Amino acid sequence: MGKSRIVITCAKGVPPFLKEEILSLKLPVRSESIAGVETEGTMEDAMRLNLFLRTGQRVFFLVAELEARNADELYAGISRIPWEEVISPDEYLCVTSAVDNPTIRDSRFANVKCKDAIVDRIKKKYGRRPDSGPERTGAVVDLYWKGDRCWVYLDTSGEPLYRRGYRKIPLHAPMQETLAAAVIAATGWKGRGNFINPMCGSGALAIEAALIALNKAPGLLRKNFGFMHLRGFNRPSWNTMLQAAKVQVRKSFPGKIIATDIDPQAIRASRQHAAAAGVDHLIEFGVGDYSATPMPEGGGAVI
Repeated sequence: MGKSRIVITCAKGVPPFLKEEILSLKLPVRSESIAGVETEGTMEDAMRLNLFLRTGQRVFFLVAELEARNADELYAGISRIPWEEVISPDEYLCVTSAVDNPTIRDSRFANVKCKDAIVDRIKKKYGRRPDSGPERTGAVVDLYWKGDRCWVYLDTSGEPLYRRGYRKIPLHAPMQETLAAAVIAATGWKGRGNFINPMCGSGALAIEAALIALNKAPGLLRKNFGFMHLRGFNRPSWNTMLQAAKVQVRKSFPGKIIATDIDPQAIRASRQHAAAAGVDHLIEFGVGDYSATPMPEGGGAVI
């Protein structure tokens, strides 16, 4: 695949921080919305975004833009896309959508029409069709349909990027990891000086701070992305990216990260999550009241 539009979604209020991350990866910023940023690049650029972005939720790679006034025209338009060059009949397929069209009352119907168009074309080419369902563990196609215009994307992330892979024990109202990274970015803390996190809950803020301090790419914690299930996935190139990211990881940083909570269960969970992220050696955990949180000398950030 050549260059195409790439849309990265995020939480509301986060685009300014996501924009800075995209620019740091030497990619252009084409536009910015309330909950996303648009850039342009190749599939390998999309892979890099998935590996390095801390504040983005999903990375969508545009496949086609078409006109469709109703479900039949949608099916016809989707059928013209050469899906046999993108998705193997042996792959698992998930289709998602956001629909604002007067002829569609239930977006699930649009999902089915889009999915049928894809698998029917693949079946005509190979004599068999991919399995499909709601899980985002394989190839993921996303349909955005507004009025009579449709944009068809490959969700190169698959599972959302806030699912880093280190959170093992669910607690009440956990903060998403991508939002935690954005909150840290909003303080201006960049991994130098102290980071204090009282009422740490399941530890997302402290762990994300540790990843930032070590310059550890969040994508290193994941084993599966949507782009891995597409035809033409360049495994050697991906392995080279991983190796380059690993070389950039620091062993220590100038400062302390302190995370406390009055609930012993929260601290036990935070310790396990930090260990799963490979940063437990960098965080000082403690059980106690907010007012008893130790404050080291040298300044820093408190969240």
